[in-house]
Amino acid sequence: MACSHKCGRDALAGRPRSQGGFVVPKMSNQVLTQFMPDSLTKPTEILRYRRISKDVKTVVLAKILQELQSAPTLQTLLQNVYRMVREEFNCIAVLVSIYDSYREELVYYSPGDPTEPTSYELKLGRGLAGKVGASQSPLRIDNLSDSFPESVSIHQALGVRSRHVMASPLVRRGALLGVIEVFFRESSKKFTDAELLFLTALSYQIAVGLNFFRLSEQAERLSLEEEKLAEVSRRISASLDLDELLDVIIDALRSLVPYDAAGIYLLDKKSQEIQRMVVYGYEISVEQNEILNVGRAAREMVSQQGIAVILHDLQQHPAFLNARSAARSAMAAPILSNNRIIGVFTLESDEQDVYTRSDLALFEKFTQQVALSIEKAQLYRALLDKKRLEQELSIAREIQLSFLPAKPPQLNGFEVAGLNIPSRLVSGDYYDFIRIVDGQWGLVVGDVSGKGIPSSLIMASFRASLLAEIRNNYAIRTIMAKVNQLLWESTDDHQFVTAFYGVLDEKRRILTYCNAGHNPVILIRADGSALRLETGGLILGAFSDSVYWENFVQILPDDLLLLYTDGVTEIYNHAEEEYGVDRLQTLATVNRQRSAKEITQLVKDEILDFAADKTPQDDFTLVVLKALA
Repeated sequence: MACSHKCGRDALAGRPRSQGGFVVPKMSNQVLTQFMPDSLTKPTEILRYRRISKDVKTVVLAKILQELQSAPTLQTLLQNVYRMVREEFNCIAVLVSIYDSYREELVYYSPGDPTEPTSYELKLGRGLAGKVGASQSPLRIDNLSDSFPESVSIHQALGVRSRHVMASPLVRRGALLGVIEVFFRESSKKFTDAELLFLTALSYQIAVGLNFFRLSEQAERLSLEEEKLAEVSRRISASLDLDELLDVIIDALRSLVPYDAAGIYLLDKKSQEIQRMVVYGYEISVEQNEILNVGRAAREMVSQQGIAVILHDLQQHPAFLNARSAARSAMAAPILSNNRIIGVFTLESDEQDVYTRSDLALFEKFTQQVALSIEKAQLYRALLDKKRLEQELSIAREIQLSFLPAKPPQLNGFEVAGLNIPSRLVSGDYYDFIRIVDGQWGLVVGDVSGKGIPSSLIMASFRASLLAEIRNNYAIRTIMAKVNQLLWESTDDHQFVTAFYGVLDEKRRILTYCNAGHNPVILIRADGSALRLETGGLILGAFSDSVYWENFVQILPDDLLLLYTDGVTEIYNHAEEEYGVDRLQTLATVNRQRSAKEITQLVKDEILDFAADKTPQDDFTLVVLKALA
């Protein structure tokens, strides 16, 4: 984990830097004198700035700038600055503080080897360096203790105890880059305004070097970031498995932005609730809801602001601390697809206020890059889920079709036909022709509340219960009561079945039946009159103590019996008119001379043509029994 500016972070660049690189050879006084006229050359000491001609000043400062710009790292550059300034001013110490524009503070760098950022810092306007930086004007202070006690404490902590100091801002094109402070002995003859003038001129060259390094480092960093982003892009684009992809994303981000904990929280498209999450860095003992609260808090923040955010102090965000007490700062970024938030990405650090604007920009760029891969993986998973569901539904439909008659039975003196059209791939309707004994056939039509797979499962349970009770040779009313009890025990309160069950005696042409809350079965006589068979009881599965009755009716030659579910009659046209039982009865009456199969097909065509969208609006089941003359 990269440290903050307090322990190893490059405050100028905002990124961790290596301590490698070479030190430019020292530029001695003798080296500088070779650029001066012989008359101005002394054998052991450089001439002071005020006594050097303009041409020589230009050459000397250009040489200094060349040496500063040759430094491969910030650490090397500062080492060169410390060395040159000590040589030029014969001072006892030099300190440089680099300005962190993000935090608006000056961060002191250690004067030793290696040169590193320290934990000592000053806000602009505070202390000597802060005042010089804020005003961008140099100062010479005879007694630092009287004027800037805050600076004295920092200087002493860095091993500097002199009270005589000159400070100059490091400014390039109006932008503050840092402050240099030069410390003198009380007896020094160089602690003068003339030397302050020379330090000011030298500070400009140092600032040019710092700015050159900053721009070079930024270009190098951006190039490295682009290279790493390209490498990460190749890694994440290789996977279409969503879980694998999320793991790869979290792992790949570590090479770009250090973190102690991370989380990707994907949101449901409609509810915006967290649908899936992958996290790293949390203890196994932490409750899942605590981690979810981190995602929820991050979701609210990025939703309100619409952009990635830095959380400098997590004491103000308890959701993070409740999940991980060591967390001190964090970043959160929205995962966007077509300007719609599909998820949120969080990074946490155990260090206070560690993330910079550079980190945030890189994190946001990375999040934008992975958003497309995440959505692609989500679409791929949705496609697989859809295919899997279609396969499962196809299997379920095949199983359900095995419950329905493959073809109508051959009955003595009757012809029969049946039809089932599900509104979805599977149906909650059921019909069957059940052979009881020779000459007796059971006729059943049922309808489960709801649609789709849940209804089809209940219908399978109803069918199994009904067949089991029929085999026990009970009376019809007893069969219905026992089936009701079984359904009541095995279904939820909102689930129920309506059903019509009757037994047809072929020889006697008598239908004994029980209607359990189902649509009334229509019996159309040969003369066009009609009866509706409703005797029975309440719907099945709603109450445990329901009582059922049975009744019988004589079936005469050319009579027509219609058994159907509400998907046949409760269908609407564009004018929102219901087809209704009366229309069904009229259609069947007018066409009662046709065969059972023809009437079944005619009813289907008529009703689907009536429907607004020309498709079943509910599961559609119809059974037609016709008595032959």
